[in-house]
Amino acid sequence: MGRQRRIHRPITPVFPPDFPTRLERFKAAGGFSWRSLARRLGVSPYRIREWRRGTVPSSTHLFTLLTLADQLGLRGVLMCPERDQAQDGVPSDGLPNP
Repeated sequence: MGRQRRIHRPITPVFPPDFPTRLERFKAAGGFSWRSLARRLGVSPYRIREWRRGTVPSSTHLFTLLTLADQLGLRGVLMCPERDQAQDGVPSDGLPNP
């Protein structure tokens, strides 16, 4: 009897292409300047500028940003589940709904 071989493929999440726009709306909704937002996140203003140009934040920075959004009650500004939902019912992060 042979052994069944499992092939594991990493999930490649699709980062929202409109993240710079969401970041802009978050800044405005929170009443931040770019410098004050960078200070609250513990990053340099240069890092924020890179995100505004389309660079994807690291998982640590993204977690910090979402934590700040939760604290301010502005998570809905960054996360748009209805728009992030793929056509087949699977979110764009590649993980099925629980």
